[in-house]
Amino acid sequence: MPALPAKIGNGGLVVPEPMRDLIDIPGRLQIEQGGQALRTLYQRNSSGFQYKLLNDFAQKCFLGDIKGVRRMVEGGKAPPLDGTETPYEYGYAMLVVSGGQRMIGGPSGVKVDHKATLRYLLEHGAPPDVPDIVGYTALHHVCMAHSRPDLARILLEHGADPNSQDKFGSVPLMGAFQNNSVEAVEVLMEFGAKLDIEDADGCTPDEFYIKCGPTITAAVQKWKRKRSGESTAMDEKRCAACGSSAGTLKFCNACHAIRYCSKQCQRSHWSLHKTRCIPFSADSTVTLTPFYEDIGPVMSLADVARSAFGFPVEKQPARNARSVQIPYIRPGETKKIIIKVQVPFSLETGGPTKEELGDLMVYDKRRNFVCRIRRADGEDGYLKLSRSVRAYGVAGAKAYFPAELKSKDELIVKYKEVLGEQPF
Repeated sequence: MPALPAKIGNGGLVVPEPMRDLIDIPGRLQIEQGGQALRTLYQRNSSGFQYKLLNDFAQKCFLGDIKGVRRMVEGGKAPPLDGTETPYEYGYAMLVVSGGQRMIGGPSGVKVDHKATLRYLLEHGAPPDVPDIVGYTALHHVCMAHSRPDLARILLEHGADPNSQDKFGSVPLMGAFQNNSVEAVEVLMEFGAKLDIEDADGCTPDEFYIKCGPTITAAVQKWKRKRSGESTAMDEKRCAACGSSAGTLKFCNACHAIRYCSKQCQRSHWSLHKTRCIPFSADSTVTLTPFYEDIGPVMSLADVARSAFGFPVEKQPARNARSVQIPYIRPGETKKIIIKVQVPFSLETGGPTKEELGDLMVYDKRRNFVCRIRRADGEDGYLKLSRSVRAYGVAGAKAYFPAELKSKDELIVKYKEVLGEQPF
């Protein structure tokens, strides 16, 4: 079917027949029914959006023109706020969100304030959850590319459903995962986003988040513990005594698993911490010999997958691709670090190998130390560390530990204290 000519009110959007046929299929749409095809058609055709082809009120919503929106609503010239615009059936909250994601600056003489505009509309009767033609709500959109967690919070504070499902059965949380928007994940989880809602293909957020990289994994794991009333060492980057995250935080010298912002806070907290302080000792640690082998650049599987599906990927420092980095340590110095340990993965299952074979991959946050641990170079220590990862790590595949580097050839790992997931 040929595209209709652009006209005021349609935003430059049309719904071609193949897209309409997929939308008209009843119920949630699985991938094999054309779910991925519909997603592709939606994205491809929405790229033709032009805000100047919207109606006057819709333009003001998109621009975040709070004065113009208020003037039309209070002057009785605005359309019903529960209505929609364009063939894509965008609600007015969604138009504000879309403008907030896309606009940099605004037309001359227009005061751009998408947060104030969104609040005003919601407080004057605009529903927060108007679905578009594929079931995306404003909350779905705000968690997609160029996410705006600040707008997500406003929607949720005004009753938006964090668990609304689109045509594909996906909830907003899935978009936040795919776009690596940790702040959006945080606000959704704060307002009760569920992890057990299946999409049309049976996938839940709880099954998916682990595939989305360390920052998403750390955020979700923290919230899972919070909801169950549990906590673990290094759950958040903040002072254990006063809760401050400002300034430089220093580790407890004994256990290297808790942070303080000042000596005063450390002293005041000692009566609580001393019962949990597990120092580095022969009983709590293993001593390992790092092996340094350059196997070429290491790529983030989560970022590779995002790129393949057309999601934006933040450019990472070159050091994040290091497969080896010998640390610099002055003679007599001991470096206290947090390390990530990964067990070998199976190409067949995509998960950790069943047998404790193959090298452990070890590195710190800034990749100033990247090595491998071989079983043959210390079987007892290798097995203790590997089994700790498999028993207590994320999906039995990776875990974080306090560690000390005595030299480039001597790594001491406190394997009996698995830390909260870190964003690296």
